Amino acid sequence: MDRRTFLAAGMGAAAAACCTTGTHGADEPAKPATGLRTRIAVAPQWFQGSHVEQIEQIAAAGFSAFETLGCGKWDDKEAVRKRCEELGVACGAVGGGMGTINDWGPNDPANHQRFVDAVKEAIANAKAIGSKRVLSLSGPVRAGVSKEEQMEALVQAGKLVAPLLEEAGLVMVWETLNVLVNHPGYFLVYSADGSELVKRTGHPNVKFLYDIYHQQISEGNLIANIKKYINEIGHFHFADNPGRHEPGTGEINYQNVFKAIYEAGYRDIVACEFGKIKSTEEVLAVLAECDRW
Repeated sequence: MDRRTFLAAGMGAAAAACCTTGTHGADEPAKPATGLRTRIAVAPQWFQGSHVEQIEQIAAAGFSAFETLGCGKWDDKEAVRKRCEELGVACGAVGGGMGTINDWGPNDPANHQRFVDAVKEAIANAKAIGSKRVLSLSGPVRAGVSKEEQMEALVQAGKLVAPLLEEAGLVMVWETLNVLVNHPGYFLVYSADGSELVKRTGHPNVKFLYDIYHQQISEGNLIANIKKYINEIGHFHFADNPGRHEPGTGEINYQNVFKAIYEAGYRDIVACEFGKIKSTEEVLAVLAECDRW
């Protein structure tokens, strides 16, 4: 199950001559972002053309990263990686089959070999496109099985793949998701549990993903928790709440949140994961504004 399918939509380009949608015409492109401290990964689906052309537009708009979890399945991974290297654009996390939300997960030891096989495939895809992160899901809560037993299964799963990740120079992140709005029945929900999972695994190539949207719903207290768990956090996703749209559409003060992430010492990718409701140009401007404090 790919819960992110609904997030992708055909949108116009934001940069230079490729801009054909939004509030400006093709002769009035988005003003590029400059000097961003936060390495914001934007969605290539917002732009037009081939994947390589999308990367070129992202770079032209002043952003240095992109993310769409399905990019590991792209047929043109090698070409994308080469162009990213030339332009200084980083690829965010790669997903694909490393546990699910509703079906199966490595919180059941019976699924560990399936999990290892999926991680091996994701590592190969990530290396091909130039990503340094692979994203895994815990699976749904197992009825009649204690939380501790399921946590231990995830610890053991992480230990199984940690040597593979280390050899490849990649980090795997366990994603925490909210169960109140989007994903009822999912196992790994809270930051404290993500942190505990990472500490018990005890390997620098296994971290957890802090999704700001999900954690606002699950537990709030965003800035304090980001600072508290920063050593166990290996990646960030973000969207505003409610609605899961771009910053400025809900209640989260993203200038303060991005500032907190920066002050905590994190310098890696913070990736958009939302369905935008404004034009690409407007959203890129909003994202740049989030970095100004």
